[in-house]
Amino acid sequence: MPFSRRELFNNAGFGLLLLPALLRSPRTILRHLLFDPEGPLVSPKAIPTNPFTQNGKSLVAIVHGKDPGRMLQRAFDLLGGVGQLGLHGKRVLLKPNVLNDRPPPSTTNPQVVGAMAKLVKETGAAEVVVADGSGIIRLPTSANLTSTGIRAAAEAAGARVLALEDEPWVRLEPPEAKSLRQFYFSRPVYEADIVINMPVIKTHRFAEFSCSLKNFVGVVHPRYRPSVTFWTGDWHERIAELNLAVHPTLTVADGTMTMIEGGPTSGTAAQTDLLICSGDRVAVDLVAIALLRSFGAWPKLQGKRIGDQRQVKRAAALGLGVGSGRDIEVVSGAVDLAPPAFIQLVEHIRRDLLSE
Repeated sequence: MPFSRRELFNNAGFGLLLLPALLRSPRTILRHLLFDPEGPLVSPKAIPTNPFTQNGKSLVAIVHGKDPGRMLQRAFDLLGGVGQLGLHGKRVLLKPNVLNDRPPPSTTNPQVVGAMAKLVKETGAAEVVVADGSGIIRLPTSANLTSTGIRAAAEAAGARVLALEDEPWVRLEPPEAKSLRQFYFSRPVYEADIVINMPVIKTHRFAEFSCSLKNFVGVVHPRYRPSVTFWTGDWHERIAELNLAVHPTLTVADGTMTMIEGGPTSGTAAQTDLLICSGDRVAVDLVAIALLRSFGAWPKLQGKRIGDQRQVKRAAALGLGVGSGRDIEVVSGAVDLAPPAFIQLVEHIRRDLLSE
């Protein structure tokens, strides 16, 4: 898909920013970018059935509050129960957004990660792993996991923590992919019995927004990430197609703090005190876009149908989730007294989804 003039300048600007940063980067980062890793060819996994639906629609729970543990419990009450995840005896991997060493909303709130790890452990998982790979020029991930507080929160909940650039890889060649015929993907994520996606909700200068689909870029080998091949013009489609390698059973989008302008590393933040939870990753992104649009601060997401955003459109075409906001059933609740602004926000989201 060709660039528009605006996209050409935006992506060229990204390249100019990337080059000097790479020249200052450690030799290990350059090695990741110049050479393929070793890794066996594996088959893409089948897309599982969404465990959380109602009347043929994907359920999405939006919960307001200050306590992530109580918010997650309320979300599962709204969705139909944590038991539907089938966590008992399984190897469960939580994938937060650890882009860099900055606090939310650049990265996922460690309290949300810790609360989810604790809940999974208490529900009977055999093993809980928290893992990610940071932005290419923000490596190493290990230091960022410590700086953000995610390592401490995860380990306090009994989880094991991995920096994915230090772990083995597998190679995939999804037949449905058009933008990227092959790529290397994190083996621990591929081999997990259950993956829980834990993105943060934020705008993004180059990808327009970052939430559920975009979060899995962090488990792809740096050499194959969309930012490295920005000149091809299919950044959005590559993000969607990388998701053919992994199918989260649950997505918990962190909206305790939301980046409503700029991003992904820095920008204008708003305290929204909410979580968005669903078994449908594309439905989460549609709701996240509606949330971001409600602030009216980010022109890249305005003036078009939500479902026309290119990440979402390609993901829906691949069968990774719903194709329209009309296929979503939004349920909402609060663990503290919900302010009028939250109630108004949920109604705005519902209207935006129904206008699809």
